[in-house]
Amino acid sequence: MASSHILSKSTFLRGVQCKKSLYLYKNFYKLRDKVSPSLQAIFSRGINVGMMARDIFPGGVDVTPESVFKYSESVDKTKQLIASGTEVIYEAAFIFSDVLAAIDILVKRDGNWFAYEVKSSTRVSDVYRLDAALQYYVIKNSGIDLADISILHINNQYVRKGKVEPEKLFTTVSLLADCEKNWKKIEDKIIELKETAAQSTMPDVKTGPHCFEPYTCDFWGQCWKSIPDNSVFEIAGMSKLKQFELLESGISKISEVPPDYALEKNQRIQVDATNSGKALVNKTEINNFLSAVKYPVYFFDIETFMPAVPMFDGTSPFQHLPFQYSLHYKKAKDAPLQHIEFLAESGYDPRKDFITHFLANTKDAACILVYNRSFESSVIAKLGNNFPELKPEIEKRLAIMIDLMEPFQKRWYYHPAMKGSHSIKYVLPALFPDYNHSNLAISDGAMAMLAFEQLQTEIDIFKIAELRDNLLEYCKLDTLAMVKIFEFLETI
Repeated sequence: MASSHILSKSTFLRGVQCKKSLYLYKNFYKLRDKVSPSLQAIFSRGINVGMMARDIFPGGVDVTPESVFKYSESVDKTKQLIASGTEVIYEAAFIFSDVLAAIDILVKRDGNWFAYEVKSSTRVSDVYRLDAALQYYVIKNSGIDLADISILHINNQYVRKGKVEPEKLFTTVSLLADCEKNWKKIEDKIIELKETAAQSTMPDVKTGPHCFEPYTCDFWGQCWKSIPDNSVFEIAGMSKLKQFELLESGISKISEVPPDYALEKNQRIQVDATNSGKALVNKTEINNFLSAVKYPVYFFDIETFMPAVPMFDGTSPFQHLPFQYSLHYKKAKDAPLQHIEFLAESGYDPRKDFITHFLANTKDAACILVYNRSFESSVIAKLGNNFPELKPEIEKRLAIMIDLMEPFQKRWYYHPAMKGSHSIKYVLPALFPDYNHSNLAISDGAMAMLAFEQLQTEIDIFKIAELRDNLLEYCKLDTLAMVKIFEFLETI
């Protein structure tokens, strides 16, 4: 039976980022922040991509443990498989010097061993290089003479044509030279982090840029609980370096920022509004903005999903595929508000139905209001390339799109409750405190993306109905929010 371990790949990388985070993880695991929907989507994507990469090396034996507490069994199984001549092993596990390493794919070819770690990103980051170096160190010291160790990452230039071709979907990058160069660094860091994990007192590590680099630490809520509301970390567009410089100088609140401290224009607006407790309004610019809005006016919001492994012909990894929209509209200023919505059926390419419905439903529009025009228009414009016969009509709609985000992004209207953000999720409750997304089953775009991806494989008809209802409710609230925000600007 293999021995237990003190460090794993994930805890090693955690300790490299912050020793305090490693200590908290080992001793106060329950204090971790709740996993956000967007982060959960990344985890789910990684699992799916990892399974697809196995098709490049078919026929392997999977030694993934039943739980994270049974990795010693995986280590024993890996040894047995190697001894018996197995040439492809998935999640091959090794322990050396109390450090566990589980490599996604281990392959024996022409008598030599090759290790592959699969990543759902489109490039090789410094973290991945460190990740590979640790695995190389543990596997080599376990008696496996690796001929090479590589990263398999997504090739974002790949376009699906028919069945997915894993050999083209992934790009292989050898990191052998990096691993050999970092051998001593890994060896020393293992000793250092094992001591950290074993110590009886928490390391004295102050908050700093490392809390966010390379990843936002999941003990953020624990370490940052002393940071006050309206802190300098809420100043929009200010670098983390400057924010920490202010903190180190004894300035933690926006109200403490000196009047002569150098700030950009929008930052100064935010600071002044926070200090006064009142909204700052540029009526001239708001009136100019409103004068460009013509009736019939449509309030338009879309939702997209972006599978790492392309699901449909003619699509690429991480391409935004629109699957839903909501339209609130008014034929005239005093006309009643009306609503139209579209939600694609699961299991097929939604793009053609999406765009044809949108064009039909907006044929009499004089103005289409969106929130974040650069995103909405880029998705719609790409559909013009996908369906050239619809491009003239698509371009007409793009020509009448106006960005409702502009008055808030440019600080023509700024309220302290917006916390430096011009996101609709901050603007809406700042203007209407009792009107927000927090009580919805789906409350942001990441959750909507996850829900629609779940629909692709869901077979429970009641769950399908529930997910669809939740998606429709969420998207409808976004355009209704735009209506309320627009009407608020009109009152100014």
